Amino acid sequence: MKTKKDLFNYIKISTNWNINEKVLNVNLPIYIKSAYELWNTQIAGVDVLFLKIKDSNIDMRIHQNAVKKIEEPCSCNTVLVFEKLDNRNSNSLIKKHISFIVQNKQIYIPFALTQIKTEDKKINLKRFNQLSVDADMILVSYLDNRITNKIMIKDIASVINKDSRMVSKALDVLLSMKLISIEKVGRSKHIYFESKKEIYYYLKKHIQVPIKYSFYVNEYSSNNIVYSGYTALSIYSSFIDATIKTIAIDNKEVKSLNIKEIECEKESAKYKIEVWDRNPSLFSKDKAINPLYLLRLFTNIDDERTEYALDEIEEEIINKFEDNK
Repeated sequence: MKTKKDLFNYIKISTNWNINEKVLNVNLPIYIKSAYELWNTQIAGVDVLFLKIKDSNIDMRIHQNAVKKIEEPCSCNTVLVFEKLDNRNSNSLIKKHISFIVQNKQIYIPFALTQIKTEDKKINLKRFNQLSVDADMILVSYLDNRITNKIMIKDIASVINKDSRMVSKALDVLLSMKLISIEKVGRSKHIYFESKKEIYYYLKKHIQVPIKYSFYVNEYSSNNIVYSGYTALSIYSSFIDATIKTIAIDNKEVKSLNIKEIECEKESAKYKIEVWDRNPSLFSKDKAINPLYLLRLFTNIDDERTEYALDEIEEEIINKFEDNK
């Protein structure tokens, strides 16, 4: 990719993107103009400025700072272009979600949520077959009105109690499944979701039960007990629970328990403990797991009373979607 033409041809062959060149009408510092060849373009309506690096010996931190300096005044997406790049620097850029292209080897463009590696003209697109735990939590928080359209990554991170890097990975999953879209405004990214009904029925079709495993105990104490199973069902509906109480706990909480000492047989137990792949208290209500989770736990139940209670809960959830169009 010694020339602009080489770069554009490589991108077009790898992605089928049409690239339209644009005039760059922004004044940039002299040190940036001298360090890079700047190629301003528009791809599928998105403004993209390519920075072809002239000196490969410059410290990677200089390039990272240059990206920050350029994106703000230009209000565009920047992509670093390398002739060669070692794995350490490549991984460093990916961790920081900085877009780059390596000659005939790799295209990493997170603002387009595309990661393509090519070798001998073989192309592998980054796709996802199922929701990650964090991606699922984001959708649940959206359906539960904890987050809304036009939200930013840092705000999602605050809601689901994850760092921004983990949220970005989860958004990659959601975007590949066409459940969200991302709009870049300056240096910020705004997240937009599909309709609540569409996402609800997607989750209903692709059910993920958060329970990793269960065990039974005679005693259990905690300052933050969250009920699950039939116990939670009785909290949300007119269902009368005659079973032992079911408590959901985070997988991380198990580390503080000595299961071998407290576990007992089901017949003599007072509590059933569900170990979840996430924090069940997140989005909980009235000391019970979120009703969106509850509907998943009884998907294949064949009991008329239970089905009636679940229909009652589902109807209330969907009606709220109607109220929040």
